[in-house]
Amino acid sequence: MSASYETKECTADRNKISADGKIPPSQDKFTVFQRWLQNNGAKFSKLELRDYGDEVRGCHATRPLEEDEILIEIPLKCLITVEMGQETNVGQKILSSNIELDAPKHIFLMVFMLLDMKNPASFFRPYYDILPPTLSNMPIFWKSHELAYLEGSFLLTQIEERKEAIEADYHAICNIAPEFGRLATLDEFKWARMCVCSRNFGLIINGLRTAALVPYADMLNHYRPRETKWQFDHHLQGFTIVSMQSIGSGMQVYDSYGQKCNHRFLLNYGFSVETNVEPDGFCPNEVPVLLQLSNSDPLYDLKCSLFRKESFLPSKRIRVCVAENENFHTLLTFLRIIVADQDDIDQITHHSSRNFAGSKSGISESRIGRNMHSALNEANETRAMRLLEATMKQYLAAYPDTYESDCDRLANDKHLAPFSNERHAIIQVKGEKVVLNFLLEFAQTVLHFLSIRDPDLYRDELHNLQDKGKLQCEI
Repeated sequence: MSASYETKECTADRNKISADGKIPPSQDKFTVFQRWLQNNGAKFSKLELRDYGDEVRGCHATRPLEEDEILIEIPLKCLITVEMGQETNVGQKILSSNIELDAPKHIFLMVFMLLDMKNPASFFRPYYDILPPTLSNMPIFWKSHELAYLEGSFLLTQIEERKEAIEADYHAICNIAPEFGRLATLDEFKWARMCVCSRNFGLIINGLRTAALVPYADMLNHYRPRETKWQFDHHLQGFTIVSMQSIGSGMQVYDSYGQKCNHRFLLNYGFSVETNVEPDGFCPNEVPVLLQLSNSDPLYDLKCSLFRKESFLPSKRIRVCVAENENFHTLLTFLRIIVADQDDIDQITHHSSRNFAGSKSGISESRIGRNMHSALNEANETRAMRLLEATMKQYLAAYPDTYESDCDRLANDKHLAPFSNERHAIIQVKGEKVVLNFLLEFAQTVLHFLSIRDPDLYRDELHNLQDKGKLQCEI
């Protein structure tokens, strides 16, 4: 999979930059690469590679394409699989050592690639030669001034965690296979980690669930809703990409990397999607909200027993998006527990009394969620919404710029390069602010209704919200 994102509109702009979009003469390595694939039985004549510069490439239709056409067929012999990495000496040592690794399937693909790349006569040499020598669009390689674009975002913590996990994996492998450290540096290991992360396909090959690097197929850029589908075809004994609709001649042909929050796109692929919305209007962008008990709370131990049922001890980040979902209900449930007084706790335990037997805390795991999906009482709900309001204000205040400022820059800043790390960072934090502002407005709306004592006024206000569509989640 390509580590870059192109919308259909952006593709037209890119073609203007690169004239006819053909691979320039200086890129003979792509010609060698394609000839290598064809000589080994690969078929992709319905597509052509186009190089847009800055390590951005894509595939375009060479003629009108119909629905259900096989666009790419890559034989099994041209795939790099997890099992190939496991069969190496280093891979065997990893398997026998039982060391814990951050992403084991990725590790075995990386091990094979890093070892095999040292062989000038490697069968996969033409493929290795077309891989980007740097991955400067990947946040783990961003410079300090680029990381500053993400100020206020929890993604900064995730980037550091990814760096630490990669380094820990490298040293763990070197400890059990010292020869690996002599063949591959930490920087090479980081590069391979992100190459594999952004390009591997999860497949079932001859009944075995695995992952693989698939030359040429990883050139397709991301677009939703998906226009193509891929699989390992057991009859053809090769990886295929098949069209799901008609595609015009010269149009870019896309793959879908799945329905994901922008933080996953940016961290794993090096891009953010400006309009990350599904056809049904759902936006998968999320924000991790920290739920945390105070150890000064006199009910701390009892609340910990409630949190324990969901592995919240004594805190947890829960990802919430702008939609009705289980995480949103869980957020409300544990806000209510955090602000609960003794009467509230008694109310919770009373409803769960039939499930005391056999429960260490005296509280039923299954019934807590059901009981707490609705407000306990007005006082508890008021405290919960005030906590949510204060938390959202705190989160929003951590960003140096507002949502409105982000929108203005993305729309009007001519100095903001279309595919720059800065632009992708702004898209990321803007999406986070949409979620945070929604949760802030939700808390304030609930608090407003809780303050209304006149039933007629309450009904009128409710109808007013319904008329404005405010009771539905907006993206």
